[in-house]
Amino acid sequence: PLPTAATTVVPTSEPLLPVGMDALKAVCPCLFPDAANEPKKLMELTPCKGSTSDDDMSNSSIGGRAQGLLGMAMAPVAKFQQRRADDALRKERAAALMEGTNMRLLQSRGSTPVRIALSRDSAMVTYQSLDGPSESGVISLAIVREVKPVVVGGILRSQTPVPMQWMIVADDETLRLEAPTESLKEQWMTTLHDLAKRQAEAKVQRKMGYTRKKLHDLDERKKEAERRKAEVLKTCGSGGMKHTAAAMMNRR
Repeated sequence: PLPTAATTVVPTSEPLLPVGMDALKAVCPCLFPDAANEPKKLMELTPCKGSTSDDDMSNSSIGGRAQGLLGMAMAPVAKFQQRRADDALRKERAAALMEGTNMRLLQSRGSTPVRIALSRDSAMVTYQSLDGPSESGVISLAIVREVKPVVVGGILRSQTPVPMQWMIVADDETLRLEAPTESLKEQWMTTLHDLAKRQAEAKVQRKMGYTRKKLHDLDERKKEAERRKAEVLKTCGSGGMKHTAAAMMNRR
């Protein structure tokens, strides 16, 4: 046999790489572990997300919905605050009318100086003459239909308000008055119109409540009659039905 050359194995610390990997390691050694050192970690780059028009529209839509929900949540609070402010202003105006004002009562036979005032419960207007023949009266705001200025003119001419004169038109009475100034006239007209409107609304609510209560009572009486009828029918046999029918006919 032919002699063979002795093969010498040289120990090495480098890992054995497949054919072709040596060239890749030479080009980019960072991809391969180093026996002497720890494996090198690669830095991971996070791509930046750019703002697009679709994202802007989505954010705008979310913001609009949030504002809408906030507005809906705050609406009862705003309404309550507005109602409180209106009530406070109404009470302030009513308190000024409760102090009373000297005016002139306009009648067919002339004018009479009177003291007109609003009652403490803001439900009535009272007036009383200051001198001469006694002139006094009371008008409930619940029956007031109009509070308006006195006007002059006819069908063919435009109606013109008479300065400082105004009237209260109720169901059974019309009161014509003359205020000392135009501002007092407007103050009384505005306040009484508002109070009369609230009194009329309260009157309607009371009437509706009375009607509902009446219908409820009728329904309860009907249910009670049906219940009693059912109890009577349970105690009666077939032979007692005639007597029950006769009794019911007699009640009618």
